[in-house]
Amino acid sequence: MSLSSLNDQIQAIIGDFGVLLPEATLILGSFALIILQLILKDKGASVKTVSSLFLLGLISLSVSTSSNYGTCFNGLLSLSPITGLAKPFFILVTGFVLLFPKGEDLLKRGEYHFLLLMILLGSMLVIEVNNLLLFYLALELISITSYILITFNFDKKGFEAGIKYLLFGAMASGLMLYGLSLIYGLTGTLQIDQIGLFLAQETDLGLWLPLALVLFFVGIWFKLSLAPMHIWSPDVYEAGPTPVVAYISILPKAAVLIFFGQFVINTGLDLIDFEWKLVFAGLALASMFIGNLSALSQSNAKRMMAYSSIAHSGMLIIGIIVGNAFGIQSMLFYIIVYGFMNLGAFYVIDLFQKQGFEKIEDLSGLGRQVPWLGVCTVVIMIALAGLPPTGGFTAKLLMFTSLWEYYQTEGQSYLVWLFSFGLLNTAISLFYYLKIPYYLFVHSSENKKEINFLIKDGTIVAIIVFLVLLSFFKADLLLNVLNQFNFAL
Repeated sequence: MSLSSLNDQIQAIIGDFGVLLPEATLILGSFALIILQLILKDKGASVKTVSSLFLLGLISLSVSTSSNYGTCFNGLLSLSPITGLAKPFFILVTGFVLLFPKGEDLLKRGEYHFLLLMILLGSMLVIEVNNLLLFYLALELISITSYILITFNFDKKGFEAGIKYLLFGAMASGLMLYGLSLIYGLTGTLQIDQIGLFLAQETDLGLWLPLALVLFFVGIWFKLSLAPMHIWSPDVYEAGPTPVVAYISILPKAAVLIFFGQFVINTGLDLIDFEWKLVFAGLALASMFIGNLSALSQSNAKRMMAYSSIAHSGMLIIGIIVGNAFGIQSMLFYIIVYGFMNLGAFYVIDLFQKQGFEKIEDLSGLGRQVPWLGVCTVVIMIALAGLPPTGGFTAKLLMFTSLWEYYQTEGQSYLVWLFSFGLLNTAISLFYYLKIPYYLFVHSSENKKEINFLIKDGTIVAIIVFLVLLSFFKADLLLNVLNQFNFAL
């Protein structure tokens, strides 16, 4: 390499730093929050929260001004309109999490704000990487931060859940790293676009490539809590702080799905001699059945939501199985709506816990006592179940429509089974999602407890419910944005 060409590369890399303005703003702001923690110690929760929200506003502004799409840093990163849509969504979710009602003890800790922002940073990097090793590092940033945050209740149950989460994560991380080493050995590169070029020429690599891909997929299954990598979810969801659980149920899952959708498109996995879609269809069905059937017997709302999350992961992966433009668009729509539904569900759960209601049975008669909260909870629950008039119905309708159209094109019999059992699981989920509305309005309780809610709590719940309803009545607003993206294989 000549000195002039090396100089040109250095100049190009320096010029590319402008596209990382949101990430640079996030990193600098996060360290500023740590300095604020050193000054205020464990006081000034309001100051730290306002500072974090102000930082999120600055990051949003930097995202809007950084709209250069294409590869940068010698192909390590790849920015697209999808990343431009996902980043504001991630920032919005982070802002809602900072406003959870039972978060006072968490918000006074500066390290809590720092760790939340590190998950945001990892998620933003995951969706724009074009190199599998960089993807691994970004995913580890999310994972290690999540392990720490889950223990922030600082009790025995939380520490046990954190250790379980760490052990499963370490195993998944090791298997993924081994898979990456095999992929590099087979293809000679970890650049996603170059892997696609290699597979277009060399599709027959025996059993080594399927083995490498399965090992790589293990890490993805873990983050999505897909069966059989779901075992950590119930204990972690039950023992972790509710705002943290809400956060890790949305951001890492959304980021990994967006990355995986782009990975499938850019590598052309359909070209290789490996029925990976059949494997994912089996995992999707297993996740839906395990999640929905296990949720039926749960008495703890957070544990129920853990199994709900497993079932929804099975639904979301259908978009990857379809793999065409309509499938990826449907998955992105589902991710966004699911994010708001889960935020709403965990927010009202946090509200109930703040009033001393730990189990679903404790909610008996509360809907009649506080009608506005009861109605909002019912809307969120029927949205999670996929019933109209909520965005959950629109999301599932789009997902099943894309699956049926893909079946008509491909004619694979397993797609019919996936479609049929997917619908069956939607029906099964009604029995546990409607359990909470049943206790709120139908089941009565003799023990009346005085309940107090802040105006802020009512406003946030109303905003989330409005967004869930808007994604049904004005679904075209989001669909028009998604239709502008190019998902051509």
